[in-house]
Amino acid sequence: MKINKQSLEEQATDFIRDMIISGKLVMGEKIVESTLSKDLELSRSTVRMALNSLSHEGLVVQQPYVGWHVFTLSEDDLWELYNLRVAIESQASVMAAEKATAEDKDELRQIYHDFCELCKTDNLDIIDVCEKDFELHRKVVEISKSPKFIKIYEQISNQLKSYIKLTHHDYDLSQSGESHGGLVNAIIDGDAERAGSESKLNITTFTDIRSKHA
Repeated sequence: MKINKQSLEEQATDFIRDMIISGKLVMGEKIVESTLSKDLELSRSTVRMALNSLSHEGLVVQQPYVGWHVFTLSEDDLWELYNLRVAIESQASVMAAEKATAEDKDELRQIYHDFCELCKTDNLDIIDVCEKDFELHRKVVEISKSPKFIKIYEQISNQLKSYIKLTHHDYDLSQSGESHGGLVNAIIDGDAERAGSESKLNITTFTDIRSKHA
């Protein structure tokens, strides 16, 4: 029974996380445990444990006497997330260029190829492009072989994915895949300095983020 209970909690956590990241649950929206429990056909205790897990990821917030809400982002929050992302990804890219194995490089090439192919399709969806974009960047962080980087990156990327999907609807998505070519090639070539520079160039600037948030 313990294993099943853990499995249900994990499934509930994944389901609610996906609802937030996809925008089905919007920033600031109130989450009612009883309603969510009924919708998911799970006990309130299981839902509560899932929400507690997501609170550690920064995706939900519990306020005394108010209850659970989906996270919100102020301009200061965006500034902090942006700078955390730049710091982690740029350093992870340097480390990835230094540590990437042949298998790592093959997997990175495949993700990049799939990303570029996706961007060639008609009626591109920002959710699909955003997922593939973060999949590639997460792979770079994984290749850095730093568990702490991976853990922090998971937290900030989920918040940023949710924000980007809600706001970045007028971006030209067709070049999103190919724009990562410089970063991918630098890592494959083992050029750490170039990888760090390409990583910074590849991340939306805070000025662009702020203008979208305004």
